[in-house]
Amino acid sequence: MADPLPPGTRSPFYVAAARLYGVRTPVVAAVQGAAVGAGLGLALVADFRIATPEARFVANFVQLGLHPGFGISAVLERVIGRQRAAMMLLTGRRIRGEEAERWGLVDQLVPAESLYDTAMALAQEIAAAAPLAVASTRATLRGDLHALVAAATDHELAEQAVLMRTEDFAEGVRAVTERRPGRFLGR
Repeated sequence: MADPLPPGTRSPFYVAAARLYGVRTPVVAAVQGAAVGAGLGLALVADFRIATPEARFVANFVQLGLHPGFGISAVLERVIGRQRAAMMLLTGRRIRGEEAERWGLVDQLVPAESLYDTAMALAQEIAAAAPLAVASTRATLRGDLHALVAAATDHELAEQAVLMRTEDFAEGVRAVTERRPGRFLGR
């Protein structure tokens, strides 16, 4: 399989992903179903995640024979800690809503019928505060996150380019498509 982009080229997708971390407006995510791969990355962009017990969070990249992307390798650890991030990233384990809340990946767990209203209420609570103070405080809290994600996505893409040329990646894609465990050979 060919590299996704020529060496030294930045992925427009990952440039956009990193840009999301630079927005000045706080973000509240409502997660009802699966936040898998880039979906998990998108959920991590948010300042707050409200979810249902049925929600699930998965970084299954290693089960595909691939390196994580979307800045997940840099951000997940900041949200849930190094050990839990390693557990998710190195196993591809699925984390359900209750566990995600215990781990701090989810800020509030609510029934599906309350999800939208709860997320909107939090967003409105933030919006009711002084906008300049909110933006300033958020920028301080986020610190160098935008730059960190930009660097991480460059590294992730380089690792993905190498791994996409392996037999393990081809097997991982087949295994996921066929809904079976991968039979990886380390090549």
